[in-house]
Parts: sequence; C-alpha cells; structure tokens
Amino acid sequence: MSQLDHRGRRQVRNTLARSGHWRASLCTASGWRTVREPRGPYAAASMLEWGSITKGLVGTTAHLALEVERPVVHYLPGVPDAEMTVADLIHHTSGLPRLPATMRDRLFADPYREAVGVPLDLAAAVPVTSRGQFVYSNLGYALLGAVLDEVHGDWFAAVRQHVFEPAGISSAVLVPAPAERVVPKFLGRAITPWALGESSFAAAGGVWSTFDDLCRYADWALEAGAGGARTVSWQRRGASTWINGEVRAAGAVIANAAGATAVVHALAKAPHAADKIATALIEQEVRR
Repeated sequence: MSQLDHRGRRQVRNTLARSGHWRASLCTASGWRTVREPRGPYAAASMLEWGSITKGLVGTTAHLALEVERPVVHYLPGVPDAEMTVADLIHHTSGLPRLPATMRDRLFADPYREAVGVPLDLAAAVPVTSRGQFVYSNLGYALLGAVLDEVHGDWFAAVRQHVFEPAGISSAVLVPAPAERVVPKFLGRAITPWALGESSFAAAGGVWSTFDDLCRYADWALEAGAGGARTVSWQRRGASTWINGEVRAAGAVIANAAGATAVVHALAKAPHAADKIATALIEQEVRR
C-alpha cells in the first residue's frame, strides 16, 4: 500500500473521529448500513432539520406540478420581474439574492423570525444579478413555495402528494414539538433552531423528519431510472451528485459518488461538516 493510501486513510479517520455529534448511513450495491447509531441528542429525540435539502422536495414538486417555462408573474402578478420563470427559481438563475435586502444574516439572531406569520413580500423579489447567472437564493425558493401555494393551495400539501407519499415518508413536518427536536446544547441549554418552518421562507429550508425518512428521500430521489425530475434541484460535479443544507446549529447532506450514497446529519459544527463526513465515508468505501 502506498504512502498516499496510508495518508488518505489517516485523514478519513481523523475527519470522522473529530466530528462530534452526527448520524450517518451508507448505501452501496449491498444495500443500506448504519455507520453511526444515534448517540447523545440523536438518542434523546427523533426529528432533525433538513435545512436546504427541503429545496430538493420543492424543486421536484414544482417541476412536476407547474409549467416551469412560464414566467412567475403568470402565477403571481405582484412579482416585479416579468421575465423570471419558474425554472429560474428552481435552478437559482433568477438573479434574486439569497435573502431580501430587508433581511440580514446575523451571527446570533434568527433572520427568519421576522418572517413568521408574515406573507412573503412579492415586491421584494427584485433581481440583483442578470437572469441566467447562478446565484443561490432562499428568496427564490420562498417565491417558488408561494407559486405552489397559489396554484395548489398549500406548497407542503403539494410536496406530500408528489414526493413524500411516493417515497414512503410519513414523519415530515415543518414545526415539530420541541421535545422531539434533535438539537445541540451550549452551556447546558438547547440551541433554539431558526424559525424557518414557521415563516414565509419555509419552502427554502423548513422541513424536519426522522433520520430514516431522510434516507428514504435519498433512496427515492436517486432510484435507478427515475429520471432527472427527482434531483432537479441537486448539485452536480462530474460523476458526483449531492444536496445539502445548513441551519443555525445543524447540517445535513445526501451525497452520491463512486456507486455509494452517504446520508449524514451533524450538530453544532463548522459549516459543511456533514459534507466532509459524507466525503470521508465515500472515500473510505472506495478504498475498501
């Protein structure tokens, strides 16, 4: 075995050993296997945040239930940009910013708290870059949820019809009971999650479910021969396909590469800690 192989194995072990509270499962040709059993907060509660993995659900639902090349103003006349299409919202090419100018990402405050119980301000959907350029946008997915609300009455009900039920997902909610939430603690106190699921930005990242149901979504979305609609909102680079989410004190990822799929959820870590764990698990699997 080469020195590079030894170094790579050591890096994988170090990544996994230093990662604190996390859960993971890995799917290969042999099926699913648990990489880490629920411990700590994961053993005390069952519902965990998907964060922006929610966008995968909403993008697929929009792709299946709407005419994606139609301008958004066809559905929501109050939107300022007459050229922006549903497909632009799905693919983050609308030119909309990550958040409206009136909302600020602050280190300790919850940027979504002010949007609880307040309808989405359509007039705030003003592009800041040229249409067609990729700009990751929570505002765009909030707007996509509003389009589904307009057409189907409730974007979450539409997601249930087009994704949850076909995938066998039964636990997904937007606002789980506090006692059911998997959250980390700081100085002995539970860290309060962002109020995403209660806000007008819920379609951008508000879903919670059990870990098993997150794995069921991975199975359904990546099913062989399923077509591109199920992963229309996912990211791709070469032969790798993934979708991830980061919220106040948690991160999650579904990553598929080299014939393996890793599902990881991590608590109170640096940004993209779940992604690094998933990458390490897949690399470890490849080395086997």
